[in-house]
Amino acid sequence: MNKELKIKKQNNAPANLEKNELLTLFPAGLFSALLLLVPVFLDIKLTRPKLMLLEFGLYGILFIWLFINLYYGKIKIKKTPIFIPVIIYLSVVSLFYYFSPDKPVALNEFKRALLSFAGYFVAANAINSEKQRRLVIAGWITGAAIAVLYGILQHFGGIKYMIMVPQMERSMSTFGNPIFFAVFLVATLPIALSIFFSSRNKSVKGLIFLFLVLGLIALYYTKTRAAYIGFSVSLVFFFWLNVKSKRTKLIFLSLFILLAGFFVYKTKNVWARQQAHVLIWRDTLNMWSKSPWFGTGPGTFHIYFPKYASEELKKLWPQGQFIVNDAHNEYIQYLSETGIVGFGIFAWLLLSFFINAFKISGRFSGNQKFMASGLIASSSGVLAQNFFSADMRFIISAVYLFIVMGLFDSYNDGFWVKEKISKVLRYIVFGVLAVCAYFLFYQTAKPYTAQKKVAETPDFFDQKVLEPAKTVASLLEIAKKYPNQALVYEKLGWVNAKEKNWPEAIKNYVKAGELNPNNPGPFNNLGNIYFLMGERQKAIEYWAQSIIINPKQVDSRLNLATAYFYQGRLKEAVDQLKEVLKIDPNNEKAIVMLKQMTE
Repeated sequence: MNKELKIKKQNNAPANLEKNELLTLFPAGLFSALLLLVPVFLDIKLTRPKLMLLEFGLYGILFIWLFINLYYGKIKIKKTPIFIPVIIYLSVVSLFYYFSPDKPVALNEFKRALLSFAGYFVAANAINSEKQRRLVIAGWITGAAIAVLYGILQHFGGIKYMIMVPQMERSMSTFGNPIFFAVFLVATLPIALSIFFSSRNKSVKGLIFLFLVLGLIALYYTKTRAAYIGFSVSLVFFFWLNVKSKRTKLIFLSLFILLAGFFVYKTKNVWARQQAHVLIWRDTLNMWSKSPWFGTGPGTFHIYFPKYASEELKKLWPQGQFIVNDAHNEYIQYLSETGIVGFGIFAWLLLSFFINAFKISGRFSGNQKFMASGLIASSSGVLAQNFFSADMRFIISAVYLFIVMGLFDSYNDGFWVKEKISKVLRYIVFGVLAVCAYFLFYQTAKPYTAQKKVAETPDFFDQKVLEPAKTVASLLEIAKKYPNQALVYEKLGWVNAKEKNWPEAIKNYVKAGELNPNNPGPFNNLGNIYFLMGERQKAIEYWAQSIIINPKQVDSRLNLATAYFYQGRLKEAVDQLKEVLKIDPNNEKAIVMLKQMTE
């Protein structure tokens, strides 16, 4: 029987999956190394080395896996109950992005979905045995241990006379924010707990126990309420899945409630922090009610929310001083951005995972049972934390959730198999994949190279005029001879602006504008000067005038976007940046500013 496409079922998967070491071990080894390195790399706003490593790493492993499979003439994809929901989730996000009127803003959500898919796919398909699964998890835990140690050192400011690190009230380790470090710990600790209970090696048990103790200390030092809740949920899930006796379950639950109550009492200062979450949720639901089916568009929360922010919320978080980037609840935010349609697909994906996970874990025993319950507890904790926090808007947190789901699905022993791929077809597919890889890596690198170029661009005031007094004197002599030449006054304004002589710069730019009202340059520069002087409204008026003269004035639009951003008028800022990207799709400043709005 010669079937090109078929489904294979293997009861003894680890022994029969694939004999070739390169095919089975290389992607898993790379994946383990990636999970070790990601927690070690620093996460810095805008430059984002940690995210860059994760993006290039996951996409690289994904393409390597595809190329190796093609080389051997066979594509084998795990047949899992949530593979189709994951594909549909990615497809729906892609459609939302394609039809979005705010594409530059929606791009981040598309990237999040695509990278999450890559994380899931690699975790589910690069692992084909228990040995490989443990190798991957060992990499994860090792990297996490380094991050945990650094996080604890941050709390104390290092070790006196030995290691000095920046001291912080709330530990964030290498993650750039306490809540992002906290959600990483919530995802990691249950998996470490499963290794502790399943390992028979005393040395491994001892090291994991030490990691768990230090991990809990680091989690405590993050002072993140949502993470405390998330970890509590994961702990309940883990023990509930592994304890059979109802009596023991009730005893555990009773003790847990008592300990949780004591912990809340001892950390009452953390719980008493005012963050206006309930007000934000209420206003977000009000925003959703205006576009219930499809929402405002993926990634657009921060630009549309100010319109719906209540006066009560604005009193706590003044619009010109604070930007509410997120709803601090992933589910309400997802509902507001993608409506019932997008939220329904996302909810279906999560429900499919948990139904399948509980079903499969019920058939497991021994070590597999502990590992399965650890993965379920990990994903449960992350999802519980995101009911009170914005962690999954941090792309890395979302990707780790999908990696956990992929690790669980790596246990499935069914495959979709494409066999006997002809050499000609292999070469064609290889070429197509190579082009796709180039395009994907180019687009992935784009925001990072843009940030690098913007950072390297010298500031206007860094470039000084060598002899400003002589230059001004020469220009004034020319102005006497040619009093109607606008360019001379524009040059005078430029030199005086370089020297921060604002009155003279303004006088000459105004004169240049009067002599040549069709030149947008002087009006743009007048806007710049008034902005630096703190007169933002006057600056906005001049920039707007410059754009009326020349709608393709990129500098004026970028300046307007900056002014609107500082006023908390994000929708107007984004509109200007969208226009800039229409004129110049590769404009580095616009790309960086769009990133800045969400970070």
